[in-house]
Amino acid sequence: MSSIPKPCFATDDRRYTMKPGHTDGMWKAVSEGGKWKVQSSKNEVVAVVDNSRQAEANAKLIAASPMMFEALSGLVQLIGEEDLPDNGELSGAAICDLARSALALATGKTWPLT
Repeated sequence: MSSIPKPCFATDDRRYTMKPGHTDGMWKAVSEGGKWKVQSSKNEVVAVVDNSRQAEANAKLIAASPMMFEALSGLVQLIGEEDLPDNGELSGAAICDLARSALALATGKTWPLT
């Protein structure tokens, strides 16, 4: 992974750092024996997705999650304590809250942090 700093959120003079606890490195989805497996860069099995109509899509989504976490972390770090402006169709504040909530969920916390 790159050197994007982990996002920090300040709430009432307290700072929280979102630290991912997942297996390091990039993940990949591989089809094996009628099932989809998600493997780490060291070929460790991270997840097994049973054969279903959505198995391939689910495995690929899971495999992309470390990269998505890193990208979202970078965006939230860039945004900081501010919210994005509304563009007439989307609420910038709602999008920022969703991004912060997704990172909190991925690290076992809740947003807003209390």
